[in-house]
Amino acid sequence: MFSHFNGPVLVPGGPGYDDETARFNTVAGPVRPAVVVGARDADDVRKAIDHARSAGLRVAVQATGHGLSASVDGTLLINTRRMTGLSVDPATRTARVGAGVRWGQVIDAAAGHGLAPPNGSSPLVGAVGYTLGGGLPVLGRTFGWAADRVRSLELVTADGTLRTVSPYQNQDLFWALRGGRPGVGVVTAMELELAAVPRFHGGMLRFPAERASELLAAWLRWSRDLPDTMNTSIALLRLPNARLTAVRLAHATPCPPPARSLSHLTRSNSASLSPAPSYLTPEELIAPLRALNPAEDTVRDRPYPEIAAVHEDPTEPAAYRELSLMLHTLDADLFDRADPGFAMVEIRRLGGALAAAPDVPNAIDHRTAAYSLTTIAFAGTNPKPPLDLADPSSTGLRFRNFLAGPQAPALAAEAYTPSTWTRLTSLKTTHDPHNLFL
Repeated sequence: MFSHFNGPVLVPGGPGYDDETARFNTVAGPVRPAVVVGARDADDVRKAIDHARSAGLRVAVQATGHGLSASVDGTLLINTRRMTGLSVDPATRTARVGAGVRWGQVIDAAAGHGLAPPNGSSPLVGAVGYTLGGGLPVLGRTFGWAADRVRSLELVTADGTLRTVSPYQNQDLFWALRGGRPGVGVVTAMELELAAVPRFHGGMLRFPAERASELLAAWLRWSRDLPDTMNTSIALLRLPNARLTAVRLAHATPCPPPARSLSHLTRSNSASLSPAPSYLTPEELIAPLRALNPAEDTVRDRPYPEIAAVHEDPTEPAAYRELSLMLHTLDADLFDRADPGFAMVEIRRLGGALAAAPDVPNAIDHRTAAYSLTTIAFAGTNPKPPLDLADPSSTGLRFRNFLAGPQAPALAAEAYTPSTWTRLTSLKTTHDPHNLFL
């Protein structure tokens, strides 16, 4: 029945099935799709969708397993991890990225040309799935949301058609797929803009966990008027092997603007792809934090492929629940009020290019937020979040990428304003009228 696929087809109890369905976040335990298609190309994706439709199965998609939260039991699961096509065009500063490509692969390919993608804190995360949720880059204050950097996408829709989605074709889907994750098909590839950042100045300042509140107050004062070239977060970590307060720093080393701008961008947005220099050097900007006497200091000038050193995200699977909240303001006593059951309470400074509207609108609604608050709790714990959507400091929105665990699908609507969510659900009905996709 499945001999016409280029990639493997796996069923429960068969060889390779458990490996193919493994997730990075194991909080929900093993998953049991009815069948898994290990797609090698867009044609495999199209055939898998056609089979699911004829067999009466719903379709789920997995690449690296980081972002999959909904139950996929009884579905046809399309695993895109073999779709690793990747090319970089240094002349246009763009990359074409297949559905199974991880950010680490894009980072390495772009670095050979002195370029950098809009990647997040973990190089192990799939580039496409991350971008569909909006994507908060490590250098986000300098270059904006990852979804803003998308030029086009290739999408197989519920009718099995491979479509090009761009500012000029299928514009409604181009709006929705950049930040909205509307569940209308399977993205098989995307083209996105890169930035001229061969090096950056960054790393981590580590302090004892007991100094968390003191450091948060100092960090809030220090980060209030930062130039857009400086990106930073602060986190209280209570991990099995470490208890500390971590200040993360990443300063984008300024580069000259490109010899020719990207054709579809305005002059102002083209210039943003090369950060304007600040009046202070990175060392001068960071000096007030170093004066607080960190126990360990890893901040230094680095080649861009060392960008993972800023956050040092975990590299092994774990069982956890992640919750986010976008904030206008933040009180310095937040760490004091945080439930000690959280493994991580993190605050990222937003603003800068993250507040700018893209030339072509998309589904990202939280550009006015000044901070993001993210909490992570390991399985077996149920701590109470320090803030909720109704808090006066909240924008009333969450961040889609920072929702993980069984509760995530039910909270998806809270990442958008009512009007945006209505538009996304309407597009879902239009392009997937039989609700084929999870």
